[in-house]
Amino acid sequence: MASLSHILKVPSLDSSIGAVLLGVIVGSMLYGLTVHQTYRYFKLYPKDRLFLKVLVFTILVLETIHTVNWIIVTYHYTITDAFNLVSILRGHWSVQLTFVITGVAVFACQSFYVCRVFLFGPRYRWLVIPAVITMFGGFSFALAAGIRAFQTARYIVDLQHISWLVSIAYGFAVATDVILTGALVFVLQRARTGSKRTDSILDVLIIYTVNTGLLTSIVSVIAFAFALVIPGNLIYAAVSIVGAKLYANSVLALLNSRRSIDNHFLDDFTTFSFVAAVPPTSEHSMCRRACPSNVDSVIWTDSEASAVGTRSMSFASGEVGIGI
Repeated sequence: MASLSHILKVPSLDSSIGAVLLGVIVGSMLYGLTVHQTYRYFKLYPKDRLFLKVLVFTILVLETIHTVNWIIVTYHYTITDAFNLVSILRGHWSVQLTFVITGVAVFACQSFYVCRVFLFGPRYRWLVIPAVITMFGGFSFALAAGIRAFQTARYIVDLQHISWLVSIAYGFAVATDVILTGALVFVLQRARTGSKRTDSILDVLIIYTVNTGLLTSIVSVIAFAFALVIPGNLIYAAVSIVGAKLYANSVLALLNSRRSIDNHFLDDFTTFSFVAAVPPTSEHSMCRRACPSNVDSVIWTDSEASAVGTRSMSFASGEVGIGI
């Protein structure tokens, strides 16, 4: 016997409201982690630069709005209009608003990574250009999806006509993650000196950099695939809830990990600079050409009155410092 959703040619509750409910549950747990990481950041780094404090606070505010909005969506369809078949099929402003909020939240987190690459110095700033293009491309399509949702999505089934915009937005998000990760790995590879200790630290940083964007990229690919292949349901929306939270937590975890990584390598230092002795040989001149001469930041340091970064590749007194 055909189900009611099949007769009405609408997505089933499992693949629409059910999927969103599961996404909200997982997203709420990740939001709790976001709140904890925000608290931990302000406790550990009270002297950080104002820009970073504003960024962290902005991420918290956006994630709060994102979480509350999805809770409103869930409450509306599971409680308010639970037994009203006509109303439950109608679109709701909270659903339409999610496209814009998600786009802004992801954009804010990716801006942090773009700034991180930009601060490597003029020599490497050209690496930021393709990332900025894809980042604004993704944000533009997310904004377009939100506008189209308010204009045309009178019913839930109408969302399938704009899911391709969501798919492209997440495609751009994946491209941005890959470009930024590749840029950081490229710069770190160029920073090798031949010193065993320094190169081993760089290996750790490269692995750390790759792992930072790996999970968010995987979730973005999943959302991209579901929005493109199965546009008639809301599974991609559920995945996007988790994806937005992972972007926020990845940035906050990166900022909060500075002290733990520092303690792991240099227990006697509270700054975020790794220092390795390099014999005063011709290796210095090779490093001057191969390494960035003024790497402001890989993650950002809290030293020197909360400056955004340390003067990283310093060869004075036979030492090489790699600021994170």
